[in-house]
Amino acid sequence: MVSVSFDPKDTPEIAASKKQLLLKRYNRPNTTNGWHFLVGDQPNIKTLTDAVGFHYKYDAATQQFAHASGIMILTPDGHLSRYFYGLEYAPRDIRLGLVEASQNRIGSPVDQILLFCYHYDPSTGKYGALVMRIVRVSGAGFVLVCGAFLWIVVRREKARPTVRHG
Repeated sequence: MVSVSFDPKDTPEIAASKKQLLLKRYNRPNTTNGWHFLVGDQPNIKTLTDAVGFHYKYDAATQQFAHASGIMILTPDGHLSRYFYGLEYAPRDIRLGLVEASQNRIGSPVDQILLFCYHYDPSTGKYGALVMRIVRVSGAGFVLVCGAFLWIVVRREKARPTVRHG
């Protein structure tokens, strides 16, 4: 596990102190070597936070950073597999996220469905809903099928001989 400080004023000594405090609170044996606390200078912090899509702002009035709380799970080859936001994380979700990441899987089937419904628009730099495009294509397909059905029915009706009674 890696905890990263994005405060360039943090030092390795501060990180070591925080690590000891959290290891004591966590109270699990043999975790010292498995949890790393990293600090860095502003350019390296910016490079890392930009790479993982983590954004924050420094509030000079409160002298604190405003940011979302979350954790990120990476695959063994270093790709982001999952984001978990909030302060508490369901153990089952974390476990499943770690299992998926260990298999170099990125995202869940639900994520894949969501990505099917959204597309990346390079002009805006955002994902946009593809749903309206799907509805339009489906509507056009429905009109074509109905039109073809009506055309067939009308042709058959014209081709049928008229029978007069009487």
